[in-house]
Amino acid sequence: MELRELVHELISLSIIHRYHITKSALSVGLYFGQPNMLEYVIEHDSCTQKEIAKATHVTPASAAISLKRMEKSGLITRRHDEKDPRKNLISVTEKGIASLQEFRKICDTTDENMFKGFSEEDCQLLHSLLVRLHENLDSQSLSKEEICSLLQKAKEKEEQQ
Repeated sequence: MELRELVHELISLSIIHRYHITKSALSVGLYFGQPNMLEYVIEHDSCTQKEIAKATHVTPASAAISLKRMEKSGLITRRHDEKDPRKNLISVTEKGIASLQEFRKICDTTDENMFKGFSEEDCQLLHSLLVRLHENLDSQSLSKEEICSLLQKAKEKEEQQ
């Protein structure tokens, strides 16, 4: 088997998985990237837009668009910081929590379906092989920030379409 075929399978799997996850998000009223933002806000209640952007590796402009969309959908609320009225503090609503929980259930089902018929040993072997592949490429290295930046650019391009 040629290495090109293996790489093609890895890339195809990644695309198909992302398609299913994006479809899952849309089915519960979320857009790509919003589940990560909701998780961050749940863990860091009353955080700022700037903190969310930094933690989720998106530009402040992308965060602003996503947060505005989530607020309009009733997934988050904003309130002015009493200490600094220029800041908005962001919290997740009950609807946001419910949407995220439903999204996570669908993602878990997708992952379970993907690994149907795999034994624990199969999963451990695959994990170790993927880690080795990652380490081989990582030694030629992009920083975590560069990888996040590339993923963000792809996300922004996808949102524009």
